[in-house]
Amino acid sequence: MKILIVLLRKSGGVGRANGEIAEALREMGHEVDILSREDDLKIFSLAKSVFPMRKKVSELMEKNNYDFIYTQDYSCAIPLIFPYPIFWKKHFCCFCGVKSGKHPELVQWHQKFLQRFTGRIFGKKLVVIGDQLKEIFPKAKLIYRGVNLKKFKPMKKKRSCLGWIDKDIELISRDELDGVCKNVKLKFCVAEGIRPEKMNEFYNKCKVFVDIPRTAGFNLAWLEAMAAGVPIVIGNKRGAGSFLPFDKISDDDDMPKEVEKIIKKPVKINYRDWLIENKFTWKDKAKELVGFLGKYYKNGS
Repeated sequence: MKILIVLLRKSGGVGRANGEIAEALREMGHEVDILSREDDLKIFSLAKSVFPMRKKVSELMEKNNYDFIYTQDYSCAIPLIFPYPIFWKKHFCCFCGVKSGKHPELVQWHQKFLQRFTGRIFGKKLVVIGDQLKEIFPKAKLIYRGVNLKKFKPMKKKRSCLGWIDKDIELISRDELDGVCKNVKLKFCVAEGIRPEKMNEFYNKCKVFVDIPRTAGFNLAWLEAMAAGVPIVIGNKRGAGSFLPFDKISDDDDMPKEVEKIIKKPVKINYRDWLIENKFTWKDKAKELVGFLGKYYKNGS
């Protein structure tokens, strides 16, 4: 297969995930190119991207004759369906998260509308990465994220930290976790400005990793920490937390107190083995995507 992935930017969670998917697909013998609206076209809004995106994708299709165009999020899909669809039979879309933010009530109504409108247009041609999105778009194909077990792995280093990633969607604060660390005699390590290739070293400092998001499409950090061998992972039921086997905190809990309680008596499980046994590598997820697209490829539609 020849696949063109169209996304907003190559950095960030969606960019990293699609980079991993593309590499896994290439290892399977498929040809994959990535087009980034912001990196390649230097366009930073949906409205301004419509005609330049249509033009660029048309040029690439004429040159490479892709079997599939795989857009990420409604903002990359809409330019190819408005004002009229182009390459519709080859166009598939993936939703990576529910539109939200630090203050979900302030998220503009049109973002939610456009996501739901686009999702319903694609119907069975939509891929979603999490259970919450599957509930909103029941016709969509659910394909979870994966993790690179070669990049994220135990390094046999001493683990003396409670690790946390400073994100604006976190339900537990820096000050609260700093207090927890003092009570449980761990160093507080915050991931700020760490390059992606250095994150495995960060996880390998951690005896405990805490990530309790307000909202999540999937939340790759949990998989990365699990693959890196962090003994105690603490999250909630957002995104992939609904089924991953780590300790979870509810919104009603006294979170700092509950974190301390879990650290003293955590779930005992080899997370890395669990990921392997349950097929959460990028190769596994690439195979699922190929299986999904392959049905349309074989039918010539």
